Amino acid sequence: MPQHDQWQHLGGGSYVMRSSAARALVNIGLVVGSERAVVVDTGCGPRHASEILAAVRTVTALPLVVANTHAHWDHFFGNAVFRNDGATDFWAHAAAARGMAATGDAQRESVSGVEPEMAAGEGPGTDLVLPTRVVRQGPVVLDLGNLSVTLFTLGPAHTEGDLMVGAPGVLFTGDVLEEGADPQFEDADRAGWIRTLRKLAGMGPEYPVMVPGHGNPVTAGFAARMADAMEAAV
Repeated sequence: MPQHDQWQHLGGGSYVMRSSAARALVNIGLVVGSERAVVVDTGCGPRHASEILAAVRTVTALPLVVANTHAHWDHFFGNAVFRNDGATDFWAHAAAARGMAATGDAQRESVSGVEPEMAAGEGPGTDLVLPTRVVRQGPVVLDLGNLSVTLFTLGPAHTEGDLMVGAPGVLFTGDVLEEGADPQFEDADRAGWIRTLRKLAGMGPEYPVMVPGHGNPVTAGFAARMADAMEAAV
């Protein structure tokens, strides 16, 4: 398997790239098939997304599909860069799509220090590209050629519209799992989040590697411990 310095290979066609502190430490996922590839989350704005796209292109030249795990700025503000590269399918949970449309412009101030063009909404790649395809209650399977990914929800948790991206042996969870930092409850359903974590805790046989929205890859046992900690804090 070729080595790519910015990417950690997780097995099969799955990779993760961890962003710097200036880029909110967000994890970017990549799942590569023989016909197309899925990019999981697109970062904080056009500067960050251009770095991500360049890193993706060190791994694959295939057409790209984007999956946004939820409606927070560090996970979808880079969508326009991928649209400009030719991506047409942008997937998210239906509730996340509504949240992006309702709150996207208000979230721009969050990136004023690192993405001033995005904060101002001025310049190439600064428009908000919303999902073109949505996941509702049932799972959606995307055939990438030789492997598939499954897009699904386990219910409200970190946000109303958290999307899971399951690849062979690897699950990208967005901020439903947080490693190395405290979970953020601003838009959360605490009880739903605990229920979702319990579900994740039982999914280890299918997904021995779980990739949080921020921090190091973990196992299902981490989800169980996170649920225990949330219950103890109530």
